[in-house]
Amino acid sequence: RYGRFEQTFTAAKDYGNPIRDVEVRVQFTGPDGAREETLAFWDGGRSWKVRFSPERIGEWSFRTVCSDPGDTGLHGRGGRFRAGEYKGRNELYRRGPPRLSANRRYFVHADGHPWFWLSDTAWNGALLSTGEEWNHYLSDRFAKKFTATQFVMTQWRAGRQDELGQAAFTGVDEVKVNPAFFKRMDEKLDAVNEHGLVAVPVVLWALTSKDGESPGVALPTDQAVLLARYIVSRYGAHHVVWFLGGDGDYRGENAERWKAIGNAVFPPGRTRRLVTLHPRGM
Repeated sequence: RYGRFEQTFTAAKDYGNPIRDVEVRVQFTGPDGAREETLAFWDGGRSWKVRFSPERIGEWSFRTVCSDPGDTGLHGRGGRFRAGEYKGRNELYRRGPPRLSANRRYFVHADGHPWFWLSDTAWNGALLSTGEEWNHYLSDRFAKKFTATQFVMTQWRAGRQDELGQAAFTGVDEVKVNPAFFKRMDEKLDAVNEHGLVAVPVVLWALTSKDGESPGVALPTDQAVLLARYIVSRYGAHHVVWFLGGDGDYRGENAERWKAIGNAVFPPGRTRRLVTLHPRGM
């Protein structure tokens, strides 16, 4: 419970641009009739994965629904697993991820225990650090009673690639993601949670330079949705709070664009972590 279940699927064929050409929904059924749905994500080649964080102890089953029903590797696949009780000392796995209190005035863990958001902005931290540097930073913050860390999830105006020279995505009118970049980021987000901290990633940085490198302003709305949906499907089972946009101006005409992105990435009825926006100084 409150951990991550992961299952790999192998597509029966290749797709030109998997995040555009096919969608794989995974429906989970758990104790007491619990039902949740999440998206699987492409992990390179013909490999797809789903990650899910169960919040009830007991038997769970799952089944895939692919937008290409002829792909027998992705459509109609199923299985079962059991969620047990966590026995360690990590508060996130003991009490569950942050959410809003019943009166929507403060944060609590899933079990109702208060959670206080104390974080700093390590914007380039996950992107440009080595594993050793990242773990040193996280250990330092946890020792000082921080509860979260905020960082940018893709290339952006102050970090055009990661420490190994990889970019999260290429293209503007047609976005293509780079699984090698995100496999490295998997380790960074795993480490955040393993240190007892909540990850607060910026999905779409929204302040850019003349180079147009930041996805929150450079990408058309439909492509911003594809990229954001990919990131959320990959890390939505981690203990995260999402910054959908980073350093953006969300007022006036801009508001409609961000509402469209938000509603598409976090559709009504689908279980999700908390979502907010990081505003530009104003």
